[in-house]
Amino acid sequence: MTIAKRKVLTAKYSGALALAIALLASASVTFAQYPYPSGPMIKKEGTAIVIEDYASLPLSSPTRAGQSRDTIDYKLQLGRGTAIRWEPSNAPLAKSREFVIDESMSIYIFDKATKKFTPYLTFPDIFQNFMSDTGTTAGIVSIVFDPEYAKNGKFYTVHTELLELGKDKTPTNAHTPGLDLTGYTTTPTVMPTGGETHMEAVLVEWTDTNIKNATFEGTARELLRVGYARSHPMDDLMYNPLAKPGSSDYRNLYVSIGDGFSGETPGPGHTMPQQLNTLLGKILRITPDLTLRPNDRLSPNGRYRIPTTGPDPNPFVSVAGARGEIWAYGFRHPHRMNWDVPSNKLIVADIGARYWEAVYIVRKGDNGGYAEREGNEQFFVDSESKTTSLMNPPVPFPDPDLLHVDGLNEPVAPIYPSAVYSHTDGDAIASGFVYRGKLMPAMRGKYIFSDITNGRIFYTDLAEMIAGHGQRNKQATIHEIQIQYKSPYDSAEQKPVDRRMYDIIADAYRHKGGTPPPDHVLPGGGAGTTGWLDKEHKHPKADPEGVPWGGGRADGRIVPGDDGEFYILTKSDGMIRKFIAATPPPSISK
Repeated sequence: MTIAKRKVLTAKYSGALALAIALLASASVTFAQYPYPSGPMIKKEGTAIVIEDYASLPLSSPTRAGQSRDTIDYKLQLGRGTAIRWEPSNAPLAKSREFVIDESMSIYIFDKATKKFTPYLTFPDIFQNFMSDTGTTAGIVSIVFDPEYAKNGKFYTVHTELLELGKDKTPTNAHTPGLDLTGYTTTPTVMPTGGETHMEAVLVEWTDTNIKNATFEGTARELLRVGYARSHPMDDLMYNPLAKPGSSDYRNLYVSIGDGFSGETPGPGHTMPQQLNTLLGKILRITPDLTLRPNDRLSPNGRYRIPTTGPDPNPFVSVAGARGEIWAYGFRHPHRMNWDVPSNKLIVADIGARYWEAVYIVRKGDNGGYAEREGNEQFFVDSESKTTSLMNPPVPFPDPDLLHVDGLNEPVAPIYPSAVYSHTDGDAIASGFVYRGKLMPAMRGKYIFSDITNGRIFYTDLAEMIAGHGQRNKQATIHEIQIQYKSPYDSAEQKPVDRRMYDIIADAYRHKGGTPPPDHVLPGGGAGTTGWLDKEHKHPKADPEGVPWGGGRADGRIVPGDDGEFYILTKSDGMIRKFIAATPPPSISK
C-alpha cells in the first residue's frame, strides 16, 4: 500500500450541545478540560527558586551570511543563547569548558573558570546562505557530541539557510582556515510533500582533529538537508544516554524536526505531521557512522544508515512508501528533547499552535496527534483554526479516538501530553529537563520548564507525568515557581527578593543599552505579553496577579550544565543565570 493523502476520522455535529453539557458535568478537576479557560489556571503555590547571574554572552544581532556583523542592533535581542552542551566526560577538557550556542551566529567555547567566551565556529562565515534574522527559530539550532567524541572528535549541528539568498550551498573556509572542505558535497534537499519551501535545515557532522584547544581544525560532512516553509525547522539532536557499546541503539542519533508551519496552514500541507512519507513533524533515528552496523539500510542520500536490523529496528521500515528514519510522528515543533536516565523516559517539549503547549513522554512508534489534535482537543484548520471547545456549535469528540494513517493497516490511537497548559498562561513552551542535581534537593524528580514569551517558570512531577500514560485528560498538575533574585544593579545590602523573570530580563536589557519599540520593555512580541489577539479568545496581557507584562518577549530557555545543575539562557538580555537553591515555601522575604 502506498501512502496517499491521509484520511482522518471526523466527528459528527449531531448531539453536540448534549455532549458538551455532559463533558462539563463529568469533568475532573484539572486545568486541561473543556471549556477552554478564560484566564490563567497556573499560579504560584509557594515553591521558590533562587537564581543568580552566571555569565553575559558576547553581544550579537540576528544576521545573514554576507551582512556586516560589526554593529549591534540594540532594538533587537542582544545575545540569542539557546543551548549549553558539554563534551563526554572522558574528553580531555570536559571538566573545564562547555559549548554555548548563540543562535544568531556562533558556537562559543565557554571557560568555566574565567567565564570567557571564545568563538569556535561562526556559521555566517562558513555557510553562504546562513540566516538567523527571521524572528523565529532560525540560525544555529542545536549541537550534540558523539559518544565516541573523545576518540573521534565528532559532533553534529543543525542550522538554517534561506533559499532566496541564492548563494552556493557549499560552505567556504575563507574565514575559517582550520576547516578542511576537501570532499565536502551537499545533499539533495528532502522536499515536503505539500506546501511551499523557502528555507532549509541542514544537519552537519564535524570532525575536530584537535579537541585540546579552543579552535576548530578538521573536516565537515553534510548528512541531511530538509526543506520547509517558514518556521519550525529541524530542531534538537541527542543520543540515548543508556545505550552502551554493543547495544543496538549505541551511537544512533535522534533528530527532532518541526512541521515547517504546515499543520496550521490550510491546504495540501496540513496533514504532513501525520504522513509517513515526509520528515516534517517527526522524531528521526539514524546512524551517522556508515561502518557501525553495515547490514542496516543506507539512507537515500547515502550519508547515514537507518536502523533496520537487529532487535530494535525503526518502527516503519517495513511500511511501503514510509521514510524509514521516522521513530515517532505527529508533532508541531518538538524543539527540545530530554532523555531522563533514572526513569529511561524520552521527554519532548512541543510548542503548540493557537491554544495549547505540551510536554510528551515519547516511545518508539508514537503518534503525537498533531495536526488533528492539540492539547486534549481536536484541532480544526481553516481560515481561523480552532479547537473543539471553541467551535460553534461545539463538536463532539470522536469515539473511538483514532486516526487513520495512510500506509498503516489499523487506525492509530494518538498519545496525549503528559503535561499541558493553555495560552491563557503563556504562548510557547521552552525547553524543559528533569532535575537530578544537588543544589535543589526539593526539586529532584521534577520536570522544570518555562514559557518563552513571558518567562514564567513551571514544574511538574515526573512520576505524575508517567502515571498518566499519555492518556487524554490525564495530565500532571503544573505549578509555577516564584523566582528570587538579587540584581547587580541593587545596593550591596539588598538581599534576594521576589521578582518576575520577565522583569529581571527587562531590567538587564535596559542596563545593557537595549532600546525596545515604544510601549515595550523588551524586543519582539507575543500574544500574551504584547497583545496580539485572536477572534475567539483574548490572551491576557497580565500575569495571574494582574500585573501587566509590558510588551516584548523574555525568550528564556532552561538548560542543564555538566554539573547537573540548571541554568536559564535568556536571549533578549543575552544572559545566563544559575539556579542555586529551592525553598518550598519561600524562606526569603521581600
